Amino acid sequence: MAKRKFRVAFSTIAAASFGIFFKLVVKYPVDKKYLGRGLLAGAVSLLSEPFRWIEQLLYSRKLSRTPMPESPVFILGHWRSGTTLLHNVLCKDEQFAFVTTYQSVFVNQFFASRWLFRSLMKWLMPEKRPSDNVLLSPDFPQEEGFALCNINSYSFYNYWYFPHQWKIFYDEYVSRNGMSEKKKQICNRQYKKLIAQSLIEHKRDGFISKNPANTGSIKQVLEMFPNAKFIYIYRNPLMVFQSTLNFFSAVMETLQLQEFTNEEMEEMIFELYEKLIKDYELQKSLIPAHHLIEIRYEEFLKSPVEHLKLIYSTLQLNGFEMALPHFITYLDTQKRFEKNKHEFDKMQLDRILKRWDFAMKHYGYLTPSTDEPA
Repeated sequence: MAKRKFRVAFSTIAAASFGIFFKLVVKYPVDKKYLGRGLLAGAVSLLSEPFRWIEQLLYSRKLSRTPMPESPVFILGHWRSGTTLLHNVLCKDEQFAFVTTYQSVFVNQFFASRWLFRSLMKWLMPEKRPSDNVLLSPDFPQEEGFALCNINSYSFYNYWYFPHQWKIFYDEYVSRNGMSEKKKQICNRQYKKLIAQSLIEHKRDGFISKNPANTGSIKQVLEMFPNAKFIYIYRNPLMVFQSTLNFFSAVMETLQLQEFTNEEMEEMIFELYEKLIKDYELQKSLIPAHHLIEIRYEEFLKSPVEHLKLIYSTLQLNGFEMALPHFITYLDTQKRFEKNKHEFDKMQLDRILKRWDFAMKHYGYLTPSTDEPA
């Protein structure tokens, strides 16, 4: 039986309200090549408006009254640094709610339309993520970036649709430079609404987050949750570059509304990594003592259970022994996971080492040419 491929004809921007969709496509140019995709996304957004009205009518009060967790856990790290594996395994702990893949797209009509759109998503989705063979399902854990984008457009994830404006989105929605207090309050309120959805859906009191953009937004996260706890996972920058290039290229192909060359993609990845890692290193001192643990991805792979135990101990999280059997069961399934292999030519290797030498040195990774500490 042939495996399904990801053949979604419209971008996930179609799950935003029509007002937000219209605002974005007016503000940022849609290239001629993607006009058909954009028009179809707009039509889907417009036809979905009744579901969003029902959601607002029936659930807005309940969401606003849902108590927030005192110490939600935020997984930080650049894309392709092990955040997905860490998120997936920690979500097996039944004390934690999390954003699902379905929720991340259809956040504005999560309860009102899942009888229809969840089944449609399940039918359209491939069995595995096209970039790295990770299993997919509407009910699996997912990062929050797309959901935040579709709620009010105040999200770095607009860059998936409009990649030429990625620096603008980073500056405004990750760094929040020049953002008004009113807009900050809207962002924080909508983030809490997203968390409330997850708490109600899973009937749990805790929440675990994965949103790589938060790696550069620690200050903003602490404004919402002063007692938040953080897990930062990092990986060899060489592997991060190639894996990110594969991942971004595969995902953007299905979502973008602007043309973006391979050269532009590579340069964006270089600059984005530099911004995100440097912003993290500048802000991590804001995190209260014993509320942060840093993990090396390669070491986590060698001894995941020991690292999970260390996470719970360091962050003073309860429930490790109860969750342990679920962790082991999930980790056993990952032993059959087929990882992508990355190869580098000398020119590409030299370019990565030149741009990301600061990270190689800071995190203590070896250079392939000398096998000495970078």
